[in-house]
Amino acid sequence: MSESGRSWLVIATCLALAIAGYLFFLKPYMRDASKIDEVLNARSTWEVSMQAYLLHGPIASETYRISNNNGAVKFFFSATDRDGTLTKQFDVPLSGPSGTFLFEQLRADGIWELDDKAMLPEPREEYVVEVAQTLGNEGGSRAFGFSDPHYWATTKSEEFQLRMPAKSMKKLNVSRVGSSGRTLRDPRYLKVVSEIKGFGPQSVLQAEELIRSELSAPRKRPPATPKSSSGGE
Repeated sequence: MSESGRSWLVIATCLALAIAGYLFFLKPYMRDASKIDEVLNARSTWEVSMQAYLLHGPIASETYRISNNNGAVKFFFSATDRDGTLTKQFDVPLSGPSGTFLFEQLRADGIWELDDKAMLPEPREEYVVEVAQTLGNEGGSRAFGFSDPHYWATTKSEEFQLRMPAKSMKKLNVSRVGSSGRTLRDPRYLKVVSEIKGFGPQSVLQAEELIRSELSAPRKRPPATPKSSSGGE
């Protein structure tokens, strides 16, 4: 092969490689680049809130809310006294990755899967947990309620299902009527409550305790105004 022929072969080979690189690598990337940029630049938010109803003691309810708006994390806490006449609260921004760590831990604990739990006959505390998340134009939310999470974390109760025969009860085989027991113990509810209550730096936890102590302290009531009396001669 002549020198010019080898040159044209090298040029043709380089051109073929360039076309193949464009068709198999660059073109698919350019087609998906806008979609990738859209996902990376999409608005991302999430929020977790927990409403606690305390049925005993000087405090009637507490509210916890952690929100993340494109990386900006805020924490809100409020508490109301037993009379329902005084509420104290604070709302502060938080820095660092602690909010993301909390959200991922709650996700692992099943905050997107946990269902309502039946209230106990004489509950000591009741909770409603809500979670919401958005990414761009898509998102979802859910809520679930339960009482006494410590009970559900330690109970030895079991649930049985009965399948009653459609026809006669005669010659009934008991083993075919009742199913094996399913444990009702589920520690995830207690984990969710503990993680939300324990979230935040020491300054936030101290501010919560200060509010609780102020609402628990006996308040001085203003003295009653004596009624004025009038008499005639």
